[in-house]
Amino acid sequence: MKSLKFKNLTVLQTLLTMSATYSTPKFMTSLAKLAKENRVSNKEVNAKKAAKAKRAKDIQRQHKIAAKMDKELTKLEKIAAKEEAKQAKIEAKEAAKQAKIEAKEEAKQAKIEAKEAAKQAKIEAKEAAKQAKIEEKAEEKAAAKLVKEAEKAAAKLAKNTEKAEKKAAAKLAKEAKNEERTDIIRTICENLGQSSNVSVEVTA
Repeated sequence: MKSLKFKNLTVLQTLLTMSATYSTPKFMTSLAKLAKENRVSNKEVNAKKAAKAKRAKDIQRQHKIAAKMDKELTKLEKIAAKEEAKQAKIEAKEAAKQAKIEAKEEAKQAKIEAKEAAKQAKIEAKEAAKQAKIEEKAEEKAAAKLVKEAEKAAAKLAKNTEKAEKKAAAKLAKEAKNEERTDIIRTICENLGQSSNVSVEVTA
């Protein structure tokens, strides 16, 4: 709309200049009057130009501030990244240190446990040897008792056997003696002419 006003003003000014040489039609006079009424003053034009220049200057200043802020932000980001890397390095170092301490403690604990296990195994082996010795002694005692009982049984058997043999021998000797006496008596009886049916009773 503003551009149209400027163009109309230019056209009207041109027509007014031409009116000095040629006769101006009536409608052109009306248009000139209308243009004069709607004409923008130089003060307003200058104010608009100044406002436009100010806006351009403000935009330029804002761009400059934005560029400066962007530069500062980039700088801060670089500093933050550097600090983050530094912190990560410190944390990694601390983690490695802690892992080393934990590994050392675990190795120490494992050594203690191994020592305790060896000690316990030694105690158990000692107890097992002691128990084996007790059992061996008990077995030896039981075996000795069995041997003693066997020897005692053998001695008793031998004694009984000897006694039985002696008794049997005595009985045989007695029977032999009785038979001898019987034979003597029979012989005597035969010699005396008695009957062979004579019954001879032998008393012990």
